[in-house]
Amino acid sequence: MKVVGVEEAERVENPHGVDVKKLMDEKSAQIFYITLKPGESLKRHTTPVDAFLYVLKGRGIVEVGDERAEVKKGTAVYLPKGVPHAVSNGGSLDMAFLVIKIPR
Repeated sequence: MKVVGVEEAERVENPHGVDVKKLMDEKSAQIFYITLKPGESLKRHTTPVDAFLYVLKGRGIVEVGDERAEVKKGTAVYLPKGVPHAVSNGGSLDMAFLVIKIPR
């Protein structure tokens, strides 16, 4: 069994300059815990694998391709590989979410 808490998870450097922690890195999936402070964002980018985003706290805006949606705690979003996407926190509180990457 592998057990990792957010507090002891490895921090990951990233081009967005935000707080990213790697919870799991297995052959079948990677799980990242991301915190966006008010005004921060994951800039528009693509990934080479399918991914899912699940909001744990706060609110934000997710853009996938030409679509845009407001998200809040308890919301899941599918991020297809190769499709540009972005996440932003325009609110006044921190936003925290998981990104689960699924290689095929």
